[in-house]
Amino acid sequence: MFTDIAGIPAHPLFVHGAVVLVPLAALLLVVCAWSARACDRAGLVLPVLALAAVIGCYLAKESGERLEKRLAMASMRAQIEDHSTQGTVTFLWSIALFVLAVMVWAGSSSWVHRKVPVMAALRGRVGAIALGVLSVLVAVGGIVGVVIAGHSGAAMVWSGI
Repeated sequence: MFTDIAGIPAHPLFVHGAVVLVPLAALLLVVCAWSARACDRAGLVLPVLALAAVIGCYLAKESGERLEKRLAMASMRAQIEDHSTQGTVTFLWSIALFVLAVMVWAGSSSWVHRKVPVMAALRGRVGAIALGVLSVLVAVGGIVGVVIAGHSGAAMVWSGI
């Protein structure tokens, strides 16, 4: 599954999931972190979208590692190593994005507050500001990670043209 899909290397296909889902989840996270109304309207969409971003990054990372093992890639080993590291960092940012998305959702969910009363602290002024600031930082980190990893991958593919 991580190597080929219908005879096409899987990595370029899976990358599109990460490229679309991480920025979407990041933007929704920031909006929901700073707007209780938006968070109420988004509901479970926020953590589900963030989880989809993690899965997209994981699939891109794993398929890239399989593609890296092909003999035809030996001439670009150093560039691939850099790109692989950037992909791993982006995957880690996506995990942080997911954790914060769950926290923002939990902070706005009255159902969660009834089940886990300590989560109500996230709804208070200090908790909301802390989550808002962290959300902006992680969203920027995730988007920058996607851009840097994407640029290095595109530069390898298109450098000879």
